[in-house]
Amino acid sequence: MEKKAFFRDREAREIAQLRLKNVYIQRGLVKRILDLDPEEEAIVLRTQMTPGRFFRGVENSAEASRKCYKHGDLIALSQPLTREEAYRTKEIPLAIRNRDFNKLKGMKEEDINFIGYSFYPVQGTDRRKRIVPFAWLPEGRDIFSYAENFANGIEINDFPDAKRVSREGADIVCRVPSRTEKKQRYELKLKHVPVDGVTERRAIPWSLRADYNGPGPEHSLFNIRYTWELEREGSDVITFYPHDIAAYIAVAGDYWKRHNLTPMEMNPFALISKKEYEFDKKLNNNILVYDPSLSSKTKLRTLHLDEKCILIGRSIPILGTEETMYWDPGRDGKLKDYDL
Repeated sequence: MEKKAFFRDREAREIAQLRLKNVYIQRGLVKRILDLDPEEEAIVLRTQMTPGRFFRGVENSAEASRKCYKHGDLIALSQPLTREEAYRTKEIPLAIRNRDFNKLKGMKEEDINFIGYSFYPVQGTDRRKRIVPFAWLPEGRDIFSYAENFANGIEINDFPDAKRVSREGADIVCRVPSRTEKKQRYELKLKHVPVDGVTERRAIPWSLRADYNGPGPEHSLFNIRYTWELEREGSDVITFYPHDIAAYIAVAGDYWKRHNLTPMEMNPFALISKKEYEFDKKLNNNILVYDPSLSSKTKLRTLHLDEKCILIGRSIPILGTEETMYWDPGRDGKLKDYDL
């Protein structure tokens, strides 16, 4: 089944028709990508983006990328470790993320191999690590934009239980459009959404999770022709995906219209800037990778998911945390309108 036109990117053969530049080193790569003319130029990466340790015991780059996505480096947020610490802190998740992302400035660009960031719940019985891969942040925004501009929005039904909402957060059912043609919406329940502006809100977002009614979206590793094998909720981690992020953005916006800023204030997801959006579009449409493990004649492919995550992570210190992982309405315009 094909993607809807809104979500289609150039295929490798289409990128190959642009004016190609071969790049052999990773130092300065983010700037090279930023400087590309998106309509005429493309880069062929002839350097290995996936860290070498993931190639041990595998037969090709696709398997290495899959291992990297599952076991790659994460930025562990310096969050409160207990509910009591969360109650005492004055920092919102945005401030915590910014502090930790800013630490990347002290690293060489070519040594930054983080695929995302992670955090842990500070209350409740489910203490599994939460993982936010960098690549899903722009894709979540894309789904939100499509829903707002072309699909009558994301359907929201919230059921805040007054007896526990202040301490545990609300359960909110969302119906999110699929990116695939003629496929029905996905129904998911966001659990532990902070909606009450009380002290307890500071502990709630670290427990956020998304449960699907029926099968959730399938996520492939771009041009790797197999389904990702990791379950949505493994025994030790919960990984957030684009539809989860899109749903949370819609919920935060819905409460904002009701003059309740708590879901946005306590948002555990980084909202990308328009500059980061444009960088991501170039990753999708203007980058090829020379891959000797391919059987094709050209041995050229688009970026694997882990490679895209790594490059987004590297863009943060190069462009600046607030210039990439922070949505400023005055600077960027409406989040839903980056595409317009």
